[in-house]
Amino acid sequence: MRNKIKTFVSILSLTAMVFALIFTSESATVTVDAAKDKVVIVLDPGHGGTGDRNLGAQYNGISEKEITLKTANYAKAYLENFDNVTVYMTRTSDTEVTLEDRVKYAKSVNADFMYSIHFNASVEHDLCGSEVWVSAYDKYYENGYEFAAAEIQELSSLGLYIRGIKTRLGSNGDYYGIIRHARNYDVNAVIIEHCYLDHPADVAWLKSQADPYQTLAIADATAIAKYFGLKSTKLGLDYSTYKNVDIPTPTTVMGDDLTPPTVCTINSVTRDRSTGDITASITASDPDTPIIYYRYSFDGGKNWSYVVGWNRTKTTDTVVIKDPSIKATSLTIQVYNQYDGKTVSNTVTIQ
Repeated sequence: MRNKIKTFVSILSLTAMVFALIFTSESATVTVDAAKDKVVIVLDPGHGGTGDRNLGAQYNGISEKEITLKTANYAKAYLENFDNVTVYMTRTSDTEVTLEDRVKYAKSVNADFMYSIHFNASVEHDLCGSEVWVSAYDKYYENGYEFAAAEIQELSSLGLYIRGIKTRLGSNGDYYGIIRHARNYDVNAVIIEHCYLDHPADVAWLKSQADPYQTLAIADATAIAKYFGLKSTKLGLDYSTYKNVDIPTPTTVMGDDLTPPTVCTINSVTRDRSTGDITASITASDPDTPIIYYRYSFDGGKNWSYVVGWNRTKTTDTVVIKDPSIKATSLTIQVYNQYDGKTVSNTVTIQ
């Protein structure tokens, strides 16, 4: 497997560290960050604008540009309950603001951190879950990753599937403009992609909440408060002893994984004739980034199921697949790594 640029610390080991944080107590981390005397936060509601420009994802009756603003407003209101915090927003209405102007604004108010709020969609409508994008460079990677670890812990606690903490490189450095401009202006910035608007699992989660955007906003604000070690006299909260995961400042660029998983093999398949359930033993691995999903096909890969979360603690796992028709005669598996690289397995006859 090739990384675009050789990394100082493998992304796999760092991702595993953060994945472990989701299931362990805060005491498992190692660095304490005390709150500054005054913290300046900039919230950046993604997209915005009239007509058909800069709308963001538009699926299932949901408009990304509208819900990013709603989420940011909720997050601002919650953060303002904390002591010694000033919160700004790059837009407060349905207006188009360039990526560089958003960063210039954050710089003008001396932002300690800028959080770009987004929701997701995929070309094949086959992905689900939450992810945080960070800069691939030096202290911006370190600071972004340390915040992102707190963020994904909060989103995981809500029941959202975690896709990971990621970097992406383009021809001019960081691929995403908001992160690239932020680094150029010496501003810490991340992109929070809360969930997918075009996948049934995430849409079901959104519909399960009384107000999903308030729920997500409080998760964002809580992660921010933890990262900065904030206190709230009003809410009776004190995160001053919260321990951020300790990520070393890399000395080389933290490149994204550009190649698919190396292993995807079906070891065995059995069927329960009474229920139609298919039990399959699958081995899947990638030396650079975790396997995060699998999906299956009963027709040799012509049609695929929705993705299913892979157990990231295992290389070989046994999964149960429903076949209500009890007519499937073959099984093919496809696995995805953290960067959505895909590998297809052998096709096995179902006895």
